[in-house]
Amino acid sequence: MPSRVIYADSADKIPSAPVDGLPTLVYWATCNLAQPIRYALECVGVDFVDVRVHWGPAEPTAAEGMHTPGYKGMWKERKVELAKTQLFPNVPYFMEQHPTLGDVHLVQSTAILRFIGRKKPSLMGGTLAHMCDMVLDQAIDLDWAMMDVQYDDWASATRWCTEKLPDMLARWDRLLGEKKLMVSDDLTIADLKAYECFRKIKLMEADPAVATSTFASFPRLCGFVERVESEEPIKRYMSSPQYIARPLNTAHAQWK
Repeated sequence: MPSRVIYADSADKIPSAPVDGLPTLVYWATCNLAQPIRYALECVGVDFVDVRVHWGPAEPTAAEGMHTPGYKGMWKERKVELAKTQLFPNVPYFMEQHPTLGDVHLVQSTAILRFIGRKKPSLMGGTLAHMCDMVLDQAIDLDWAMMDVQYDDWASATRWCTEKLPDMLARWDRLLGEKKLMVSDDLTIADLKAYECFRKIKLMEADPAVATSTFASFPRLCGFVERVESEEPIKRYMSSPQYIARPLNTAHAQWK
């Protein structure tokens, strides 16, 4: 459980080192790329600080989107300073004072997710690590396909859910089969990423502007979602005040 959630609404609240000596995750005040990382930290059972960065007072315009002057301005300001000590300043980033590795500073959401997963070997798939790797990458592809619609082409969401999504989900359904989870009966980081994708699909389809029920037509995938949510660390986190369910995306997305 995060021992502390920081809402960074000014540049000085965006840390350059672990906060209070604890593992520290820094990302926008959204779900998106950080949510599976948050789940993984819960599954590992470490105290951590979750820094949620606001994009600032300048809301993006329809014409300029993320290029609206001032939008994400405080992050851009802080990024200049972080670049003096960090090779690739970006969000999400993760910092930890590791007992054997020393100061760890990571960017790239998948690298962070894998680093945290290695703290609990079962999260990496054990003898089925090769399958965990593949399923994780496949879930990332699904996530990016969704984000293309959510950020840039929300008008096509209904068509995407009725024309493209059924084939995608049919493949996931075949992968799951009669297993408890996607790789095996043990929860992995690949399950966490796949779960978050499915959670977002369900939210998309529940939107009145979309109003489709493609996901509901795959009962085994519905069961997978329920089983992940019943895992004790996930259940505990989702019922806590630290849990963030929305927004999924930052302000310049057409759907959040």
